[in-house]
Amino acid sequence: MSRDGKEPLGTFILDFQTTDFAPDEKIANALLQEMQQACQLENQYALDPPVERAGWSFAKLFISGQFAEKIYSGRAYEIDKAKGKKFNDRFVSWLAGELKNRGCGARIKIAPEMREMS
Repeated sequence: MSRDGKEPLGTFILDFQTTDFAPDEKIANALLQEMQQACQLENQYALDPPVERAGWSFAKLFISGQFAEKIYSGRAYEIDKAKGKKFNDRFVSWLAGELKNRGCGARIKIAPEMREMS
């Protein structure tokens, strides 16, 4: 499998949900910063401040299409093996696994806003 289509990717809009925002945010930022440096890019992602509800923190994580493309070019084999039929689903599944491997307890999924755009 490979990335679906040849059109440039749009921005990924992800829901970042956790019961312990501060440490999970730190892990996510460290991972994304590391990947950004490896791709020789800057300012390619953003994690919004959370909204707190019923013991949960809900935030939006934005990842530029260019950043996702660069990550894919270096990790295609791993991403292609991740769960999902579409590239977006495989990429998010792979990213969730990377976060979990680093001890991040947040759940990430494609936000409804992004699903509506595709």
